[in-house]
This record gives sequence, C-alpha cells and structure tokens, in this order.
Amino acid sequence: MQKRLKPIKVIRSKEKLSNRIGVPLIEELVRKFRLRERIDEEFGKPGSNRGIIASDYIMTLVYMFVDGALHLEDVRHLMSDEAFQEMLTDMKLPTSDAIGDWLGKHGGKSSETKIFGVIKQLLTGLSKQGEILDIDATIIESDKGDSQKTYKGSYGYQPLLGIISENGIVVGSDFREGNVSPQSGLVEFIKSCRKNYPQAIKMVRSDSAGWQKEIVDYCQEEGLDYTITTDQTEGLLEVIKSIPEEEWTRTIDKDGIKDNYEVAETEYRFGSKKRTVRIAVKRTRLKKQYDLFLNYSYWIVATNLSKETYDSQAIIELHQGRGLMEKKIGELKNQLNLDKVPCGQFDANCLYFTIGLLAYNLLQMLKYSGLPKEDHNKSVRTLRYQLLKLAGKVVFHARYLIVQIAAPLKNIEMFNAVYYRLRYSPLPA
Repeated sequence: MQKRLKPIKVIRSKEKLSNRIGVPLIEELVRKFRLRERIDEEFGKPGSNRGIIASDYIMTLVYMFVDGALHLEDVRHLMSDEAFQEMLTDMKLPTSDAIGDWLGKHGGKSSETKIFGVIKQLLTGLSKQGEILDIDATIIESDKGDSQKTYKGSYGYQPLLGIISENGIVVGSDFREGNVSPQSGLVEFIKSCRKNYPQAIKMVRSDSAGWQKEIVDYCQEEGLDYTITTDQTEGLLEVIKSIPEEEWTRTIDKDGIKDNYEVAETEYRFGSKKRTVRIAVKRTRLKKQYDLFLNYSYWIVATNLSKETYDSQAIIELHQGRGLMEKKIGELKNQLNLDKVPCGQFDANCLYFTIGLLAYNLLQMLKYSGLPKEDHNKSVRTLRYQLLKLAGKVVFHARYLIVQIAAPLKNIEMFNAVYYRLRYSPLPA
C-alpha cells in the first residue's frame, strides 16, 4: 500500500541556524596570521569614524568567494544569515553597492601589490614545500565597460598567473587588458613571484610565451633552471629534422608499456648573442599526412637542465607537469567563479580578482595547516562539501560558542581536528 504524503506547514525557525558552519576555521587562520591587521595597514583607515574598514570589505568578498557567490548582490545571502554573522570576529557586512564603490575607489595595479603583501604574511606559515614556478595567462571574458578584445576574438581581460606546482599556491598575478601580449613583462613578473613567495624558487616552467631571450638570460644570471615550450620556427624545425634517425627513442611508461611517441634532443643557437640552449623533442607520427614533407607532430622544450640529471624523456615528463597549472586555473575559474568579474572598470575588477586569489590561498593554507597529508589534494568544491558548507546551529554561552553540526560523524571529527590544529598549533618562527 502506498504511503500517504502528508501536507506540510512551513514556519520560520527562531533558532540561529546556518549552512556555513565552516566559518570558524577561516576565522582561525585569519586571526592566527593577523591578516585583518595587515589588510588595514595596506589599505589605510576609512575617511569617517563610521566608515567600514578595508578588512571588512575584503573579508566579506573572501567569504563570498568561499560561499560560491556569482554576483556582488549575493552578499545579501550572508547578511540574512544571523548565525553566520555571529561566528564572525566583530565584522560589519557592507552592501553590494558599497562593495562596488569601494572596489572602484581602491582598485588598480597598486591594489595587487597590497593584496600580495597580505598573502605573503599568510604564506609564512606554509608547511608544504615547493620550488617550481609555473607561469601562464588565462582569459576572463567580459563585455562590460573597458574590456578589450583578446587574441581569441572575445572581449575581456587576460591575467597572468604564477603558481607553485607542488602546493598550488598562487604567488603572483598581473591583471591585464585583454589585448596585452602574453609575452610582455615576464621577467618582472617572475621577479615579483619570487618576492611574494617566502621559500626559494629554483625552477621556472612556461609555455611558448616564455620563449624569449630575456627569460633565458635572466634564468642563467639568477641560477634558475627552466623548461620552456618553444615556438616551432622554420630554423628550429630544420635543426630537429637533422637529428639522426637512430637517436630517436621510443619511450616506455611506468608500467613498462611503450608509449606512442619518441624523444630525442639537440642544441639550438638563437638570438643575436647566439645563445646555445638544450632542446628536448617529443614527436608523434601523424595518422593522416597533412603535409607532403611532414610525417610527425612535434612538441619542443628548451631547457638548461644538465644531461646528467635529466635525460630527454625526463625533461618532457617534467615539463608535462605544467598540466597541473591548467587544473588549478580551472579550479579558480570554475569553483571560485573567477571566470567572471562584476564591474565595468578595469581597476575595480583588478582588485576583485586579486581578492579571489587571496580566498583561494586561504583555502590552500586551510588544507596544509589543518588537514592530514592525504587530504592536501582536496579541491575547493570538496572542501565546501565536507568542511565549510555544513549545516548547524549556533548557541552562545558566557565563555564560549557552541556549534552543533548536522553532518555525518566523520565530517564532525574532521571539523574538530582541523579547528584544534589551527587554534593551538604554534606559529612558525
């Protein structure tokens, strides 16, 4: 017999309930590294005693990114959540109009430097080492205001990002117009990434935008290793085609199975100074012959790594690790919604985007400071599902706050472990 579906009656609960119970974890990180104080040092005090301070604007946006907000108007979801506001540390939530005005007033290229000053302070507690810097540009499509036409034909912006391969930390950003060449200003960008990162960067990896004499010379002068995808110019292809056939080696994967490509290496002299660089080449036989004289497709990597340390196959595999950066950029754009910008001004969008990177780095630090090693690869979406966007009830007592979590026991145990690690583990020296 089918069970009868009873009618329901909806009433508003008077208890302080929220589906953002993970707030105290973010607040502990912010408190531990004194990020609010650093933000207010960087951006200064408001013009009025009744004005909202910079740290309230920025942390409101951080919580919106963590929450998965799509528009500035989504701040109203935070403002209507009484339990969420009770868990915050003496913080005022600005309206969407106020946020837009503040971004326009304080945005611009200088705001990038200020936000990365905050990020640098956060990274002093970074436990997971990393020494490989991946640089790449991405396109954010936007038809608002002053956006420019990109090389792909769409309108928008083209931020350049620097990400540490081993830990996924974003250590540099250059928010740029859509029509800026991906090759411009890369040496200065690498310098800024090294300045923002408290650990030593030992290797730079780049796509073909980095195939330029300035990058090669800078890495040589600074003692940095590099792997760079090269442009397939006529002169370079002639050098590669002159490699004797017997020097091409069929590669074997970790399981002992032959791959469908071959590798070889040579040297190439380029530029007015005739710099000599080592070239590792991957070639794959074309299934269809599109050109009478071309039987293979090539993937070419320039490097200064020694043959004793890395053979040609090892260089190809090392450089293929750049694929992880594409994954991280996808996470930024698709899980923190940084594929969209809300304003019609470049300066405002620059600051908005960089605050999104601060939110991302906070979540990365949450993993490395609070979670065991086997959970360090969790994505933003997984962190939301398992730790941050849990439902619960907030109850106040005289000396402490009780958070009653409505979730499976394993999630509650994870929450407890992360909270106590963040609150009571010692600060780094």
